[in-house]
This record gives sequence, C-alpha cells and structure tokens, in this order.
Amino acid sequence: MPTTSPLPAARIRPATVLDAAALAAVHLQGWRETYGAKIPEAVYVDRAEHGTAVWEEMLSDPDAPTTWVAHRDGEPVGLARAEAPGAGNVRPLELRLLYVLAAEQGHGTGHNLVQLAIGDAPCFLWVEEGNVRAQDFYRDLGFELDGATRQTAAQGHLTELRMVR
Repeated sequence: MPTTSPLPAARIRPATVLDAAALAAVHLQGWRETYGAKIPEAVYVDRAEHGTAVWEEMLSDPDAPTTWVAHRDGEPVGLARAEAPGAGNVRPLELRLLYVLAAEQGHGTGHNLVQLAIGDAPCFLWVEEGNVRAQDFYRDLGFELDGATRQTAAQGHLTELRMVR
C-alpha cells in the first residue's frame, strides 16, 4: 500500500523519445541511490555517457512495451517498464524496471507506476538480495520470493532474487 502523503500524486504518463534524457538521468540516479558502491564506478560512468542513447533506441521502437514516467513539479521522479519475456518463464509478464528517486519514495508513486505497468497481472521481477525495502514494497503488492537467484555480472556481480505473484 502506498504511504499516506500530504503531497498530491505525481503525474504519470507514457514516455516518449523526448523523455530519453530524463529517463536516463532518473535511471542512473536510481541506481546510485539503490546500489551505491555495490556497482563499480565505471558502470555508472558508462551509463552516464550512453544512457540517453539507450533510452532513445528503446523508446523509438514502435513494438516496445510502454515505459511510464512519473513527474513532480515538472521534474522526472520515477519510471517503470514491464514486458512479456517470452515462453519458458515463470510468469508471462516481467516488471523489468521500477525506479523511484529516494526523495519521492513514500508518496505512492512506486505503487502507481506498478499499477500502470502491470496492473494485477501475474508477473515476476528480480530484486537485489540486500534491498529489503524493495522486497517489502513488492510483498505489499502481492509478490513473494520463489527461491530463484541470479548474478548480474554487468552491474557489479549483484545477486538478485526472483519474486513472483
């Protein structure tokens, strides 16, 4: 459940290619706030240099799933993206990205982004094993750990746990 907040809800809309730089910035800041020194600085530098181009490519694909962007006072504060990963997965839908900037957390923005990205659909996601706050957030949305793990070498050898609902 979202935390009760005196702030009005953040404005959320489908992202367009014009949002690429803003999404790259939120994604990078979200990584820094979430993972800190667990990810090598070189990875952050690479994301800072190439993130906008990556987002431009993703958002230019007419067959790509919707990416949702949240704004507060005209500034981007969060993003979400889900996609159908194909046959052979534990669920037909994966929540691939959810980042809400630390200053925005606790105002219902993450919950609203998830609702727009996946609704009540059966879904899975991966969460860093040390990110207990995120695990608790997803549990509140009906997700449970299923025992599956993976290593993400490209992001500093993080261990991720799979959650499903």
